[in-house]
Amino acid sequence: MSRAYRITVAESLSRHVQVEDGLCSTLELLPILEKKAMGALLAAELEQKGFVRDGDHATRKEKDGITVKVHVETGEVSVTAEGHVKLDLETKRTAVSEKPSSPDREKALRAAAQDQLKREAAAEEEALRRKVTAQLESKLADLKGELDGVVNRVTANALKKRASELGQVEEVHEDGNGNMTIKVRV
Repeated sequence: MSRAYRITVAESLSRHVQVEDGLCSTLELLPILEKKAMGALLAAELEQKGFVRDGDHATRKEKDGITVKVHVETGEVSVTAEGHVKLDLETKRTAVSEKPSSPDREKALRAAAQDQLKREAAAEEEALRRKVTAQLESKLADLKGELDGVVNRVTANALKKRASELGQVEEVHEDGNGNMTIKVRV
């Protein structure tokens, strides 16, 4: 008469997962003034929006973990979002064997448990990646509007400065639609 022996193995996996997603774009700045002058105007406008200038870049970290970085001379914008999660996963596997000590069966159980933990960790990482991407996408619409407004103000300030270089500015009229008329005596 043979006996059945129960083999139980427990495996755990601890891992810190960090995912990052981002995109790059360029602001459409018209070359009204020299690059350095346009960059200075852009930097000033960005500082008013809470950006911190560090050399050729202006950076702002949002509350939700999104970082916006603008190269003030080229107008290159990079937006990145990141997420972190600490995974502590555990699993148990049980099998029946006819031998009291079955190293092959135990080894197979451990391998199956480790594979399951790796799949669970990959699923958690993918869920975090999707969350970060969704967070980034939801922020982009607001950010695009904000940066378009910055570009419009930079363009208007550059036109005013350029007009003053051409002659005496007699009148500047701006309406609510973003239209501007500058009267210059040359």
